[in-house]
Amino acid sequence: MARSKITQRMVGVVAAAALSVGVGAATAAPAEAASNVWDRVAKCESGGNWKISTGNGYYGGLQFSKSTWRGYGGGKYASTANRATKAEQIAIARRTLAGQGPGAWPVCSRKAGLTRSNGKASKTATPSGNPSGSKSVVKKRVVKKATSTKSTYTSSAGKTIKVRSGDTLAKIANRNDVQGGWRGLWRLNKSRLDNPNFIRVGQVLRIK
Repeated sequence: MARSKITQRMVGVVAAAALSVGVGAATAAPAEAASNVWDRVAKCESGGNWKISTGNGYYGGLQFSKSTWRGYGGGKYASTANRATKAEQIAIARRTLAGQGPGAWPVCSRKAGLTRSNGKASKTATPSGNPSGSKSVVKKRVVKKATSTKSTYTSSAGKTIKVRSGDTLAKIANRNDVQGGWRGLWRLNKSRLDNPNFIRVGQVLRIK
């Protein structure tokens, strides 16, 4: 009877220990599953330093060479990978993965368990992680209507111009080589101008 109780207690302790181990494993698994495979590759390649530049010809967290970085479109974001954001580096990594496979990181891809699937290989990967592109607001460019460059007109009354914004008699005279300068221009237009210091935009003035 005593042995039976002792045996039951031992079985209970073992079961409790097993349950404890099981719970620990269950809680650890999701954290591992949620870890980013690119973080693991970066940890192997550069110690997880996304801004690293040691002078060895490879840059950033995933140690891109200049040729690979530019070859897969990284030049759009920065001259070298270490100058780009982590998201931009991962986007170019996904493009590289689509083109070269995990072998682009021969040692660290194996250590990190990188595959085309879990690395989300895509030839059109973007930093947002949405190669197809979600609907985005495109700012409309305001296009100014072209205006006529013609500034002088010839009629029976002589050669004329229309006053533009910012014009003065002196500016108009200089622009059109009016004989006598602004005074000559004023004499030509005394019937139109009471005051040489006051002209209106759109007003027609003789220049010859």
